Formats: sequence, structure tokens, C-alpha cells
Amino acid sequence: VLQAYFDPVLYMPLALVLSPSAYLVHHQFNRLYQFLIHTEAVQTLGPLEYVLNTPSHHRVHHGRDRYCIDKNYGGTLIIWDRMFGTFEAERCRPAYGLTHPVNTFDPWTLQVHQLQHIWNQVWKLEGIGNKLSAIFKGPGWEPGKPRLGDPNDIPDVSRPVEPYASKTSALCKSYVCAHFTLLILGYVRLNHLKGEMEATTLACGIGYITFSLAVMGTFLDGRSCACLLEVIRCVLLFILDGYVFHLGMPGSKIVGPAVLITFAKVAYALSLTGALVECLRGIRVTNVRMKAN
Repeated sequence: VLQAYFDPVLYMPLALVLSPSAYLVHHQFNRLYQFLIHTEAVQTLGPLEYVLNTPSHHRVHHGRDRYCIDKNYGGTLIIWDRMFGTFEAERCRPAYGLTHPVNTFDPWTLQVHQLQHIWNQVWKLEGIGNKLSAIFKGPGWEPGKPRLGDPNDIPDVSRPVEPYASKTSALCKSYVCAHFTLLILGYVRLNHLKGEMEATTLACGIGYITFSLAVMGTFLDGRSCACLLEVIRCVLLFILDGYVFHLGMPGSKIVGPAVLITFAKVAYALSLTGALVECLRGIRVTNVRMKAN
């Protein structure tokens, strides 16, 4: 998500040598090309492997094995990596992901964990030079190490790779999927009407969606605070509806099929009841355990 806000800053210098129309056309073609290379269905493409960034090359780019780190940056052409020494051919099926996996479904943690790491490094290191290096050099850099860090510090990948999976029941996953569907419908409507809304209404809608995604992450992570946060989330919807959204009411900027709005409100009311019951049950179980000890 944050990349969308940093990309324009990095691309601005191109305006000195390229017209905006040429840049936009190239940028869109490059984006479309990405749909072709994110696959395991295609192995190699013969002589094209020497010129184009192919699925094989791009699998290496996304790998976390030592030989894959900081390789194959090219978007469409692989010749740039060959020229600047960042090319690496695919040796075996890479293990995808981060060198230090973040085992959570919390969107906030997934978005900012690297920024938090950089922040901690800046505060830990002494000297302005080291602090600036922590920001502008590679994530594995430390004083006395190469600019991009020491490849030997990258942990070995144990195979078979077990991806992080939800720790909850199928019923809980179904509950999260149902509310995620409602959230997507709300987002689509919010995005469609954003030009007609007041800034306060739009900000509340964005904030509520973001908070809801975080709560869903706690459910999928199997955290004990999930039910309490769900109670807060459901109550918050009714508060925002009464004071900001006015769903289904005359004059409301957020309109939609009356049946769908009614269904959503009933679903949230039932969810609030169920989450509240689970919270009370959890408190009772905790009290019994404390007395037993």
C-alpha cells in the first residue's frame, strides 16, 4: 500500500527527459506485463530468456533463498540486470516470501513491520552516518557489513516450506469471509461515491474499513482479544451509522439496495450478540481458572 505513495517521488526525475504521455504508456504496458510473469505454469521461454524478464527470472526475484536475494529487478527487460550484475538464473524452485517471515494476518503489522525495523535500527546505532545508512542502505546492513548486508546472515530455508496458516476453526474462517464480503461491498460503494461525500464521512468510512481488516486479522491469528474487538467493531458501525453514514435514510450519501442494507444491519446485530456472548463466556472461564489456582 505504501509503495503507491513513494513511486511518484522516484519517477518524477523522468519528467526531465520524457514526456508524460510516453511515461504513462510505458508504465501501463509494464503493469500489464506483470500478469504474464507471476506464474509457475511457464518454465522457460528459450532465447527470450536472454532479453525479457520471464516467469523463470521473476520467480527468482520473489524467492527468499540466498541465491535469490536482490536479483532480477527488471520489469519487462532482463538486459538491465545482466548489465549491472543483478541477474541470477533459476536454479531450483524458490521459496517465496520474506527472509524473516511475518507470521500474522494483521494488515497493520504487514504494512509497517519493515519501517518499524528501520526505526529501531536508527535509534540503536550511534553516529549520524550509521543512522542514515540504516535508512538508505539494504535491510540487512549493519556497521562493518556490505551495503546490502551479508548474504550469510540470511537464514536457511527448510523444506518443505510450510506457509503461515490460520489457527482458527472452519466456522470462524467462514464468519470472517462473510464479514469480509460485506466490507468489500461497502468499500465498492464508498469508492463509487467518494466524489460526492464530505471529507468527514469519507475519513470515517476509510478508518472503519481499516479497523475492520485489523479485527479480522486477530480472528485469523486466533488471538484471545478477537471477540472483544469484534464487539467494539459492531458497536462502532451502529454509532457511525447513527451520526455519520445514515445508511438507507433519506438524504444519505451512502445509498444502496434496501434489502442489502437491512441484511447488513441484521448481520452486524447478530454478530454483536454472538461476540458479546463469547466475551462473557471467556471472562467466566478466566474467573473459574483463577479461583482454581
